[in-house]
Amino acid sequence: MLNRIYYESRITGRFGPLALLALQKRCVRRNLDANITSFMFFDKTRIFQVLEGEAGAIDATMKRIVDNKMHSDVKIRAIMRCPERQFAHWPFGATTVHDADFKRVMNASQQSDFFALDVLQAERFLGIIASRKRRAVRMDEFAAKSRSFCSSKKSGKFFSSLDKGNKLNKGLVHIPGMLRTQAADA
Repeated sequence: MLNRIYYESRITGRFGPLALLALQKRCVRRNLDANITSFMFFDKTRIFQVLEGEAGAIDATMKRIVDNKMHSDVKIRAIMRCPERQFAHWPFGATTVHDADFKRVMNASQQSDFFALDVLQAERFLGIIASRKRRAVRMDEFAAKSRSFCSSKKSGKFFSSLDKGNKLNKGLVHIPGMLRTQAADA
């Protein structure tokens, strides 16, 4: 049986698109290794996140979150046991107040404040938004797809046109947060 934890926190400092990319870079690999899935909403000052996984992995992740200087006033809104994952394809999914899918879901339900929702409504909204986003791919699936892409006839022409001066290695795809040697091994 899996656990699902819902928490919210206040953001200390500035948190924008570049900070989100840096956070994703650190968290995707860590969550994949710990077999945790998650989806997060943030506005300019607050974060709401759902984490799913085994109890020990969730506890370790929450300890890192509480200890992280980026978070303050961390509040656990609910902890539940769940038979299956709601965000199975998202090692670290995220949406913002500026996301068009987020705006559509909030407008359709005539809601103005995401943080006023109860946890089940918030989970349902995030589930709808996650289903509208392009499916996140696990690293092992990504490696297989990238090898397939890199070996196709069209991509061969693309890569050979970019490979002037060995700036780009054929068949090697850079995955943010991974060293190139790790990407080649994946």
